[in-house]
Amino acid sequence: MNNSQIATAVAIRDLNCYSLETIDDRILLQKKIYLAQDIGLPLGYGYSWYIHGPYSPDLTAAAYQIIPEEITAIENHSFREPYASMISRVNELENELAHQSFKISVVKWYELIASIAYWHKFGFNTEEKAIQKIRETKPQFTKEQIKAGYSTYVNFKKPA
Repeated sequence: MNNSQIATAVAIRDLNCYSLETIDDRILLQKKIYLAQDIGLPLGYGYSWYIHGPYSPDLTAAAYQIIPEEITAIENHSFREPYASMISRVNELENELAHQSFKISVVKWYELIASIAYWHKFGFNTEEKAIQKIRETKPQFTKEQIKAGYSTYVNFKKPA
């Protein structure tokens, strides 16, 4: 593993995304890294819109190089503050799902929040606009789920 991949490897490890076996593993990796970058983790991956929301082909390529390597290659590496807290904040998003009355998977929850975050940057930055855009691009989510995701995202974006 080269030095430029170490930060990505540590992020993947600390976000609990050290697998690419299933489509859900790959979606979760994409969404968690996207959200970490959204609050300031400087990994530098560019994203565009794809089937499951924001997607980075460069991150996919890096992950397929990094993940097969032994995790022991990065066991002595970790993020310092404020980056360690950013990783924790991303992981804590799944705790919000437990407070909701609807039932969706953790992967779908991250997909929803990352999709809201993506469109937020393009001017869909009110609850009403977010509901409209998510219903248009991801019709599998209910209005109730989108409202909960939007509220969670707004709180997530507040400075720690």
